[in-house]
Amino acid sequence: MKPHYGELAFILSIGALQPACEMLWGTQMATYYNVVAAIIVIGYIVFRVARSGMRLFRDWGLNFNNFWQCLPPYLLFTFIAAILLSGYGWTRGNTLPVEFWYVLALYPLWGAAQQFVLQNFITANLVYAVPSLTIRSLITATLFACAHLPSVELAVLTFIAGFCFTYLYHFYRNLFALGIAHGILGALVFHLILGQNQWEILVRYFS
Repeated sequence: MKPHYGELAFILSIGALQPACEMLWGTQMATYYNVVAAIIVIGYIVFRVARSGMRLFRDWGLNFNNFWQCLPPYLLFTFIAAILLSGYGWTRGNTLPVEFWYVLALYPLWGAAQQFVLQNFITANLVYAVPSLTIRSLITATLFACAHLPSVELAVLTFIAGFCFTYLYHFYRNLFALGIAHGILGALVFHLILGQNQWEILVRYFS
C-alpha cells in the first residue's frame, strides 16, 4: 500500500500522549484518554473506508481466508512466551485467578485493535522509508514499548512482543490470528508479571 505519512504522524501523536497522560495524571485518566483516542481512531477508520472502499479490510489483514494458515506460527510463539511468563510469574508467587478466564475471553479484541493500529498505521507506513524488515520491526517495537511507559516491565515485554509480532505479520498477514496471540499473552502478563486482576479493575471502572 502507498504510505500515508500524515497518518503516521497522527497515530504517533496519539500514542505519545498516552504515557504522558499516565505519568502526569495517573492510570485512571490514562484509561479515559484511551477511550477518547479509540473513538478518534475509529472515526478515522470509518473515514478511510468511506473514501477507499471495503477492499481496505483485506489490505489491513481483516479477513478469514488465511486464518488457519496464519494461526500456527502465532500460537507457537505464544506457547513459548507463555511458558517463560509462567515460570517468571511462579518465582514471584503470582497465580491465575478464576477472573483470568474472563479477561482471556475479552482481551484478544483489544489485542487485535492494538495490532491493527501498530501494523497498519505505523509499520505499513514505514515500508518505503525503512526497507529492512528487521530495522522496521525494531522501530515498531520501540514505539510500542514507549506507549507502555512508565512501567519498565511492560515496556520491555511489549518491545519483545512488538518485534516478534511485526516480523511474523510480514509473512502471516492476519489480524485475527495476531489478536488472539496478543490477547493470550496480554492476559498472562497482567496476572503473572504485574500481579493485576484486570477483571476486578474493569468492574471498578463501571461500578
